[in-house]
Amino acid sequence: MNRRRLLKLAVVVVLAAVFAAIWFSPLREQLTRDNIRAFVEQLRGPWYGPAIFVGVFAIGCVFALPASLFVIAAGLIWGWLGGAVYSIIGGLIGAVASFYIGRFVGEGLLARFGRIGAAVARQVDHAGFRSLLVLRFIPGIPFAVLNYGAGVAGVRFGDFFGSTLIGVTPPMFVFAWSADALFNGSLSEGDAVRRLVLVFALLLAITLLPQLVKRLARRPPAVE
Repeated sequence: MNRRRLLKLAVVVVLAAVFAAIWFSPLREQLTRDNIRAFVEQLRGPWYGPAIFVGVFAIGCVFALPASLFVIAAGLIWGWLGGAVYSIIGGLIGAVASFYIGRFVGEGLLARFGRIGAAVARQVDHAGFRSLLVLRFIPGIPFAVLNYGAGVAGVRFGDFFGSTLIGVTPPMFVFAWSADALFNGSLSEGDAVRRLVLVFALLLAITLLPQLVKRLARRPPAVE
């Protein structure tokens, strides 16, 4: 086994070990809304507080920590605008880091699947941006899974970054905007989720509409 393969194996082992330490240990019980809010609250005063938040949030994205809790806390502490902007920056940094980790670890993986892998690679190259953007707008798909998967699949970085930026901005603003009402009790978590789903549905419809129009335009007219 050469050094490059050993390094890949080491990266996978470290990621798996940290993930297991977070999600299968008592630490998981500390990942609550109140605890995360208390942590972010400590960052309100120092001038470097936003930078620390961005860094912690980016690391959290790499290890699939609950992003929504961080965004909600940031919205409460810094307001909807500051909270959303800091969250978007942290989310993008974490997404890019995950993307390149996935690309490094999954280097040459598709080639091992022969024709199937080549077909997937061509499809990714042809519709990387559109496909990723559609997936970003489907609620329930883990953020980290898409980041790592895009890297492994060989999506072009420009397509990945553009679709991620467009895909994360609406939910970040929705969560940050809803933060104050959530913590004050005037808005339930269910209402916030419904708003987010509505935003996703509208954006997904807008994204798919041009493709639907093209298909309808190509359909031959009915013969009377």
